[in-house]
Amino acid sequence: MARKKDRYRAYVYEETAHSGKGILAAVLGGVSLLIFLLLAGICAALAGGAGEWSGSVGFTAFAAAFYGLVTGLESFHQPSKSYFFSKLGTLLCGFMVAVWFLIFCLGLAGI
Repeated sequence: MARKKDRYRAYVYEETAHSGKGILAAVLGGVSLLIFLLLAGICAALAGGAGEWSGSVGFTAFAAAFYGLVTGLESFHQPSKSYFFSKLGTLLCGFMVAVWFLIFCLGLAGI
């Protein structure tokens, strides 16, 4: 963030550190998205016959996305941090939680 030191000096730039919990949330959201893409490709290649293991891997990815969402929301409480990864991780994990929940509901409905 830039701030002016005094009237005759140039701007001084202070570097802010990224939130560790925000980085963790972004990584967990990326892992969940990667697992979703891999499972979608495997299930499409096997014409829906991937078996029960794909459901357990999907549930693990759902749990990771949910934990990433909670961690991303907690990361906003850390003072004087850069919130870029916090925002990215929270949005990505929230999106992935919604996608996994929709897939589980479709599976329960038998579609």
